[in-house]
Amino acid sequence: MGQIAEALRANLKAVAESDARALRDLDRELRTASLQGGASLPAALPGQANIKALLGRGSFSSQTVSTLKRLCKEHGIKGVSRLRKAELVARLEAEGVSPPPRPLESFSKKELVSMLRTLLGEGLT
Repeated sequence: MGQIAEALRANLKAVAESDARALRDLDRELRTASLQGGASLPAALPGQANIKALLGRGSFSSQTVSTLKRLCKEHGIKGVSRLRKAELVARLEAEGVSPPPRPLESFSKKELVSMLRTLLGEGLT
């Protein structure tokens, strides 16, 4: 049992070090961008108009039931309080509502760093 605990401890330590490295790299990139643009980041980030394109086309299936019900309410779709997720999705699609982009929580760290690099400009290394 002690060997398993030690192996798990070692794996957790490696993961924590990897996360810390990724956060330091991200912090360094933000500081570099900050210094290049003056004392702070520019008011309008390069590529800001393409944020929705960066997030990609969403899908209703990746949304929660409460989010789907909120979308129905926002679009004036009535009688949805007792519907299940699949039925909510069908109603939204039938009304021509476009799905929102993926929630940020669903993106991996690599995808988020890639999006940040794109927003701040490709010149960052």
